[in-house]
Amino acid sequence: MIRLNLMEAAERVVVTDVVTPVRVTDVSSQVNTSKKKTLFVAAIVVFVFGMFSCILSVFGVPKPLQGMLPSQYLDLIGAEDPSRSALALSNGQQTSAGGSLEAQAAAAEEAIKRRNALTVGQVVGEVKPQVLFNNKREDYNSFLPMEKISYQRAAINQFFTFLTTATPDDVGFSDCVFQSPNYFYVRGVSAKPTSQRSFLERVKAVSTDFRTPPLPENAPATDITAFGLFNVNNVNKAAVSTFVNAKDIVEEIKAFKTLAAANKVTIFGFDKPAIEEFGVYKRFTYQVSTTADFPELQSMMAALDASPVRIGVTKAELKLVKRNLNTAMTLVMFVAP
Repeated sequence: MIRLNLMEAAERVVVTDVVTPVRVTDVSSQVNTSKKKTLFVAAIVVFVFGMFSCILSVFGVPKPLQGMLPSQYLDLIGAEDPSRSALALSNGQQTSAGGSLEAQAAAAEEAIKRRNALTVGQVVGEVKPQVLFNNKREDYNSFLPMEKISYQRAAINQFFTFLTTATPDDVGFSDCVFQSPNYFYVRGVSAKPTSQRSFLERVKAVSTDFRTPPLPENAPATDITAFGLFNVNNVNKAAVSTFVNAKDIVEEIKAFKTLAAANKVTIFGFDKPAIEEFGVYKRFTYQVSTTADFPELQSMMAALDASPVRIGVTKAELKLVKRNLNTAMTLVMFVAP
């Protein structure tokens, strides 16, 4: 019985026990695989570090990292850290403009000492009035106020004189406009085509940017339309040089009316000027009118240009209405308070 039990036990051991096979590990292959992984990771780290360094060298150190990276590393890659630059400048390093802050401060202090040591005569001698003004003021917009008055009077006088001498006898105008500094527009008709061509050629010869639009199909061959920039020459910009005092406004207007009346021109419309404030002076603008003929107007403009009256003409618009010439003018006067 005991034997049988032993036999059964032995059989169960043989049946139930499973022997696990032994696996042999290749140490050299594992070492090679580990090296490859290490090299791959190292390459990634080097690549990321290089890209990071390139970004720093190009764009500088971003604000969150300022003051955290070693200065030796930043110097090596050529990156700038504003926080460290400020510290370096305060320690006497060179600025981009040259010289340390200490040296610049010392130079500024020395300059102040030299300036304080100058006499009043030396200081005044250093002031050059020509620096404050453009002595070559050739553009109308750069003129001083009273220079504009002088220019306006000379310009309209020259234009009206030109029309008087250059217009053939058989040419008449229905519209004529002149506006400062030298803009003009004329419209009229001539008795014959030769007079039309002669007049247009004369206007073109004394103009810049001269234009004459094409005529419509139903327009007569002698129609005249032209506009452009009239060439104004030899202007004495110092013809009038002082502002009108506020207490002399009435007298200045009276002088202008007297000058006009002497040339058979009656002016209306001095009642309500438009007043603009410019701090040190005021500009009075008058919209006036007259029914005088063109020869009288031209004579008045010549007299105004030669007179000491301090009134300018910024615009004159002549229009023929039922055989009567109506002229609207814009006059200006600069007044000191």
